[in-house]
This record gives sequence, C-alpha cells and structure tokens, in this order.
Amino acid sequence: MVNLDIDKNAVYILAGNTGADSMALSHMLLEQEAKFVMCFVNYNIGPEWNDTEAALRKYCEEKGIEFESLDADQADQTGKDANFEKWARKVRYDFFAEVYKKYDAAALFLPHTEDDVIEGYLLAKQTGVRDSKFGLNTVGTTRGMIVRRPLVPYSEADLKEYCDLNNVPYNRDFGNYAHDPSRSAIRREVVDKLNEAERDMYITEIKKAKDELITFSANIKKSVDRVDTLNIREIIALSEGEFADTIIRFVKAKAKIRIRISPQTLAEFRKMCLDPQPNMCMKIGTNTFLVKEYDEISIDNDGLDLPYHYTLKEPCKFSCETFELDFTQGAEDRGIHLDDYPLTVRSVLPQDVWLYNGYAVNAKRMLIAAGISERLLHVWPVFLNKQGKIVYIPRYKKGFSEYHSSSMIIHVNEEEK
Repeated sequence: MVNLDIDKNAVYILAGNTGADSMALSHMLLEQEAKFVMCFVNYNIGPEWNDTEAALRKYCEEKGIEFESLDADQADQTGKDANFEKWARKVRYDFFAEVYKKYDAAALFLPHTEDDVIEGYLLAKQTGVRDSKFGLNTVGTTRGMIVRRPLVPYSEADLKEYCDLNNVPYNRDFGNYAHDPSRSAIRREVVDKLNEAERDMYITEIKKAKDELITFSANIKKSVDRVDTLNIREIIALSEGEFADTIIRFVKAKAKIRIRISPQTLAEFRKMCLDPQPNMCMKIGTNTFLVKEYDEISIDNDGLDLPYHYTLKEPCKFSCETFELDFTQGAEDRGIHLDDYPLTVRSVLPQDVWLYNGYAVNAKRMLIAAGISERLLHVWPVFLNKQGKIVYIPRYKKGFSEYHSSSMIIHVNEEEK
C-alpha cells in the first residue's frame, strides 16, 4: 500500500482501465477513503475495448466510484492516421483536463509504473534524445492539472502481485492489446519481454544517467524538512516536476493550514522567483503567503511580516499597511532630495549596506544593535534613490520622539511602542 497523502475534502481524477496498475491504484485510493472519478477512453479498436469499458463501469458502480468515459470516435480525428499514438495522447489528456475542470479536482492520478520509465528511456536512446529527466516524476503538471504518479517505483509484476494478494480484479491481458495506444512498439516488443536481470540493468543505467540530478534534488528535499527557507537558485534549477514536488512538500511542511497548490499557483510562483525585484510575496491561502526575500523563499502564516517594494515617482503622500508618509513639502530633513526620485521604498535585505556617519554599516546589524524586534526587522523600511543607493533608513530607538518637519509614521504594535 502506497501512502497517497489524500485530502479527504478534495476530489481526484484517476486515468483508469482494467490493467493491474490502474486497478491497484484504484484499490489504494478506496482504502485511503479518497473521493475520485474514474476516467476511461474507449478507442474502439476491437471488441476488447467495449468489454473493458463495461467491466470498468460495473466495478465503479459496485464501489460507488464516479465514472466518466469518452468515445474516441467522437473526438477530433485530426492527425489520427499520421501518428496514432500522438493523437491518442492528445485525446485522452484533453478529456482528463475537461473532467478535471468539471469536478474542480485536486490532482490527476496516472498509474505509470517502472515499465513506463524503462520504455521512456529506451525511446530516448532510440531517437538520440538527450534528456536529463530520464524517468517520470512522481509529481508534475500538465494542461493546468497537478499530475501524480505514485506507482513509478514499482513494476507491473509488483502491481499484479498486489492485486492478487488483495483480491483486486484485473484483466491480465489488457496490456497486450495489439493496438493499445498507451503502449509503444518498444513497450510491446522489448519492455514486456524483459527478464529480471535485464530490467535491473536498465534501471541501473537510468539511475546512473540521473545520478547528479537525483543527488541535487535529494539535498533540496532534505532541506525542506529541516530549514525554514528554500534557495531560489537551487529550486529554479530543478525540472518542472521536481520543482512542483519541492514546493508542494515545502508548503505542506511549513504552512499551518492545509493549502491546495494548483498548476497556476506553481507557474505564478516560478515567475515570482525569476522576477528581478528582490522582495515579493504571493498569497496562497487565508493569511498564508509564499515570501521572496532576495534569494530565499519562506512561508508567512499570519500576513504580518510580508516584504514589500514600492516606487515613489515624486514627493507625495503614501500609505500602506507598514507605514505612511507625507513628503509633499520635501524630505530634505531626512537626506532625501528631489534628484533622488524616483525613490524605492522596500523592506530591508540581508546585504543592505548604508553609509552612516562616514562608515559603511550593515543595515540589519545596525537595527539589531539598536534593539529592534524581530517582527519590525522584517518590515522596517529603507529608501533607495534612482541609482539604487540607500539614502535613508528611519532611526529606531525606544521612546523616540519625531523631530522631522516631513511626516512619516511606522505602524507598530503596543508592545513595540
């Protein structure tokens, strides 16, 4: 039994047939009390496909599983004759995406196995494709769907044994249909005929080909469990599936509430990681944010310590959750001059250095030495001129009395006052 990490309030989609891999995964979903929809595409290639649909529909009725099917003859036939497998893949993923949207699903489960990994590797070798992502990611995204492949570490023989041990019905000959579009010629003529020694040889080759990437990814995954931040440069270097898996694991580990991460969220987050702006945040749940500070990512669970980045094009009045100011009459008394505009006002970064009384000092260390609280340190503003040079940092001192003619108020709680 594979732990599928099910959210019992969510709905999932299972790409199903009556093969051992699909039926085993269906049984695991049922055992873990998942709500899911069985999706079957009937390619109408011989009577076996109609028999399979009928058997799968009956199984779903007996188990109380929602069932959705597609008659491939009713789909767009463009490209079918030129490349059947490519056409069949488009048809089924279009169908999965439609059902996914209909049920507002949390993920699409695909019953891919170790056999699929070997097939992909041999296809890549045959076509001369160099791909550092040999194998299938257990978590990925496609067509706006989160895709999960929990059976990748197991062979079809493993899944047949699972079904036999757990009295799960399956069609032993499903994978041998002469024109099964889910199985390439390599799968039928090579992979299905491998003995245990040959299978181990290919798996060893695949692992060797992925060794550096696996090590790199594993180090990042370990850090998810023991640190509170992720390094942007490291996670951006991951493949799409590993990036998705890492972010989902990180949010699950650090967020105080359960957060559902969608492909759109992952795409927007990746865009935020690549944005040159150093301080950014992204809301992913009620009072829960993914926070970018320079080259690190963290989770904020209350919305109180969010980084910010504002541009003041000219002397003006400005207000936000952290502070408010009125520089309409100028702010020369703070060392800010007209030719400094446009001003950038943002939260302080670890590498910020300010020229104070003729000395270059680290801004954060200076504020810490003044006794600033950890929360205020996260949101204390710094002002940069149009050249990106820090020209002003408000003074921090307990019991401080304002003496400037220009107005600026930093919002603090009662204890910090």
